[in-house]
Amino acid sequence: MSLPLTPIFWLAIALIAVSQVAILRSTVRAMRGATSASARRGIEWAYAIVPAVALVVALAATWQSTRTHATRLDLEARASQTSAP
Repeated sequence: MSLPLTPIFWLAIALIAVSQVAILRSTVRAMRGATSASARRGIEWAYAIVPAVALVVALAATWQSTRTHATRLDLEARASQTSAP
């Protein structure tokens, strides 16, 4: 991954983490105030946690893909430098 993109990627991860924590805190507060059944609480948690887990998986896959691509580009650049006369 090129140098300028790495800080942007980590900034995006930090912002996503902050927003997910806010969502989970909001879910906890809403459940404290409501006197709903435990089945509904499970659904509330599922709606809060499933997107967070999906984001973690997507971000991990993105990071792995960009690292693989950067490594491949680096190897190609090195190969072209050594094969040039």
